[in-house]
Amino acid sequence: FLCRLGTVIFSIFVCVGQVVFALGALFNAFWLMEMGRFIFGIGGESLAVAQNTYAVSWFKGKELNLVFGLQLSMARIGSTVNMNIMGWIYSRVQDLLGYAGPSTLGLALLIGGVTCLFSLSCALILAYLDRRAEKLLCKEQGKTGEVIKLTDVKDFSLSLWLIFVICVCYYAAVFPFIGLGKVFFIEKFRFSPQEASAINRYLVI
Repeated sequence: FLCRLGTVIFSIFVCVGQVVFALGALFNAFWLMEMGRFIFGIGGESLAVAQNTYAVSWFKGKELNLVFGLQLSMARIGSTVNMNIMGWIYSRVQDLLGYAGPSTLGLALLIGGVTCLFSLSCALILAYLDRRAEKLLCKEQGKTGEVIKLTDVKDFSLSLWLIFVICVCYYAAVFPFIGLGKVFFIEKFRFSPQEASAINRYLVI
């Protein structure tokens, strides 16, 4: 029950955060945009934990490994699609309004926020399916029969520790670079803004 409720609540946080962020751009209020990103972050990161709880509840063994891989792959694909399409949406809104500025950016971000509504819809559908499965299979959500202890860390294999190191290095190096990549390519290699964006958006794949 808590996982289902948490998933819906965190999805609502994501939607509200995106709307507040877009309104901050619309009204040219940077502090409001920061607040929107803060709300979005609370929902987004917590939603990832709830998503993993669902995966552990529904899948086991090799299937679980595949599901975790698909989750990460879809996240990277989503980032790439976002980087590719948001500039195009902004251009279309600019053509429609006839000028560029905060209003254009705000409307483009609101349009992009439709994906957050889709995410909320998926959370509601998944909550219904999980509740139905719990009744039909008479299972407790998230129960695997395993007892997790902090001392289990000493039994982790070398290959698992190497995976941990790879993940830490990847997130610490790649994501900050993507955030500054466009400026880097423009300043270092004299690419145009369009060329720099085109290169930067494919780094997450």
